[in-house]
Formats: sequence, C-alpha cells, structure tokens
Amino acid sequence: MDLTHPFFSGIAGTGMSALAQYLAFQGTPVSGSDRSLDRGAEADKRAYFERIGITLAPQDGSGLDGCSCLVISTAIEAQNPEVRRAGTLNLPIIHRSDLLAELARRRKTIAISGTSGKSTVTGMAYHVLEAGGLQPSLITGANLGTLVSEGLLGNAKAGAGEWLLIEADESDGSLIKYSPELGVILNVEKDHKEVEELIPLFERFRDQTARRVILNGDDAHCAALARPGDLLFHPASVADGAARDIRLGDWDTRFTMAGTAFRIRVPGRHNLANAMAALAIGRELGISLADCARGLENYRGVERRHVHVGDTGGVTVVDDFAHNPAKVKACLETVKAAADGSKRRVLAIFHPHGFAPMKLMGRELVEGIVSALDASDVIFMPEIYYAGGTADKSISSADLIREANAAKPVADAKQGAGFGRFYSTKDEVIAAVAKEARPGDWIVSMGARDPSLGGFAQKLFAAVQARFPAR
Repeated sequence: MDLTHPFFSGIAGTGMSALAQYLAFQGTPVSGSDRSLDRGAEADKRAYFERIGITLAPQDGSGLDGCSCLVISTAIEAQNPEVRRAGTLNLPIIHRSDLLAELARRRKTIAISGTSGKSTVTGMAYHVLEAGGLQPSLITGANLGTLVSEGLLGNAKAGAGEWLLIEADESDGSLIKYSPELGVILNVEKDHKEVEELIPLFERFRDQTARRVILNGDDAHCAALARPGDLLFHPASVADGAARDIRLGDWDTRFTMAGTAFRIRVPGRHNLANAMAALAIGRELGISLADCARGLENYRGVERRHVHVGDTGGVTVVDDFAHNPAKVKACLETVKAAADGSKRRVLAIFHPHGFAPMKLMGRELVEGIVSALDASDVIFMPEIYYAGGTADKSISSADLIREANAAKPVADAKQGAGFGRFYSTKDEVIAAVAKEARPGDWIVSMGARDPSLGGFAQKLFAAVQARFPAR
C-alpha cells in the first residue's frame, strides 16, 4: 500500500478526518476534498486542515495529480468524479477500513470493539496510557474534549510511543480486518445487525488477536467468546478487585479500588462499566492503579456523549449520542436518577436515524424507553431521519410512538398529550418540549447519524431559556 501521498475523498467525515490527521501528524503529505467544504460549510474545519498542512481541493478530480492513492469510505459512490478520475490515472483506490487496518498492522495496536461504548472506552484508555507514560497514538470515531482543548480536531493523535488505540467497527463488518496485539469486546447487542450475524465477526476478531482479548464478563455473548487466557472485566470490577464506595453523581462517578480513589467526569453505571474496561487495558499493560486513576480523571468525555448543554430556570438540557436500545436505555436511566437517589421528571427526545435501523430494532428501542421512564415522563419523536438514496419508508416515528403509548398509557391524557408524542419536524418538537417543560425537569436529546443534532440541542436550549430565563 503506497501511502506516500494519499488523497481522501470525503475528508471532513469523522472516520476519514481521523486517518488523514494521523498521517499528516507523522509528516506524510496529505490531500483531500469534501462536498461540504465545497458548499462553504464547516469553515472552521477547512481552516484546521490547512493549518496542519493538509492540501484541500474541489471534489472534481483535479486534486489527484501527484497523489499515490485515493482513499474512500462507503459513502463515496462509484460515480464520484474522483473515483472516475482515479480510474483513468490507474490510481489505487483504498477503502477507509483497509487503510486503518494497514496503519494498525504497522503499530502495536489495541482494537476496541463492541456495539456500545467504543468511543468512550477508547478515549478513557487513551488517557490511561498517557498517564502511564506510554505516549499512545489514537484513531477514533469521536472527538475527545482534552484533544480539542489542545487545538486539535479531537479524533486523532500521533504519539511517540509504540501503542495505537483504534475502534474496530462491527456495523460494516470491518473489525475482521484487524489483527491487533490486544483486542477488547465490550458487548454484543442488536444494532446494525442481528446478534446471530455479529457472533461470527467477533469470533474471527478474537481469533486474530495476537496477545489476549479483554471481554465483558457480564455480557452473556462476550462471556461465551472467552477462551482460556483471555481476561474478563465486569461492570464494577476488574482483576484487582471490586469498585467500592460507588457514588453516582449527576455529572461524575466516584469509587475506590484496592485503596485507590477514582473519579471519572462522566455519569452513569454504563460509564462505570466503561471505566472498568479502560482499567483492564491499563492493568494489562502494567500501568499502576494510581496512574490509571489519574488518567481516568483526566478524561473529559467525547463529543455528544452526555453533553451538558446548559441549565436555565431550574431546567437542565443534555445532548447524547444514544441510538440503539442499550444506549438509549442507559442514557435515560442516567438522567432519570438524581444524585440524591430520587427520580426526576424527564422529557426525552429520540431522533430515529434511518428507516432500516428502525425496522430492525424499533421494537427494542420502544421497550427500552418504556422500561426506563415513568408515566409522568414524556418521549418526543420527530419523523425518521432520511439521509437520501433508496429506502423503504413503510415505517414512521408515529408507529413507534403508538407502540410506546400502548405500552404505557396515561389515563387522563388529553388528545395528543400522552406519554409518547410524535411531530413531523424537529422545530415542532422544540416548540412542544419548551411548552411542556417546567422547573426541575431534565430534557435529553438522543440520536446519531444526523449531523444537525448538535445544533438541534443548542436551539432546544435557547427555546427553553426563552421561557425560563436563568435565575
């Protein structure tokens, strides 16, 4: 694979930008293009790429001269002008996942897999290795707050050490392309594929791992994958012992282990489990508990994972990436439980992220929402996000809301004001949530794939703030 001067088509995407930055940080000449940049969007990202030495070109094929290969993702169609021009130039076309596999082959790699928690655990583990003095490299799927504060985009870093941390994605099957030194399997759940389809992928990933695999011992599918010599962690324990004196705060989690005090600056039992996975990685590499604790406290979260948007007039707004049944349920359980042990009222918004995913897991999503929330809470949904292309649109968010209301009827609800509420547009949702809110409520917006969701959370907060000015 000739990586002397790669060209990235769609360089502004999360996965592509991480690879492009990683190579640029190592001194490799990198070029790229993106339709969003051609439209004048993401000006900050354009300025960042140029600042770190990446050459940008229009997405018309003109930037390929002098490049050694064209890197594409699944989102790049065959009729893309750069794909066509690469053909006329006899330029190798490399898929993003194959490039990541090649970069992983060149380093001692820790590949973190699982249907939930990959970005969080990768970020936590990166900070643990940093605190342990290992100066790791990182290629991940979400921006780390600490790297953003250093002036980076946040999803890549080229460290001086020998270890590289990556995410191994099961959704497109690419995790079988990696043969890491150390593999991690966090969970095996229905998401983009049925569990029966996922198990063979994780078995192959396990068998291609050189050293050993770290698995979640409380996930039945993970535990069944474990072989003699593999290492199990649990949601509140690792080989060093159990987490004790656990205190789940609104914005952090504290515990002790073997006499060492820990604080992670993210809430919820699911993040306690994520911390156990990162701890297991650190201890496997010989990092002391004290350094693991320091690394976990340095972790500042990743983009759109339980982000505190703001407080106004007694109302709190949170933005979260949750989009599959397990993530949505974990997010709702976290915002539902107050630090003092009481339960607060939650106004939840879920943005369904595609017609096919809702056909696959819509029922399980509704079950998770219904089990996590009370009848006094409300779940709002706009219509399913449509990214373009061919899609079977025979399912609607309205269908999911009907199921939710059937499962949790509200006896005295007015017409259209039950537990679940459907609105055609996001703006209608914002207006309805702002009208429904009252002091003491927590509002959480959940969803993935739709690039407008970060901006949605800000608009939502502004609408609530207009009704309840900050005290």
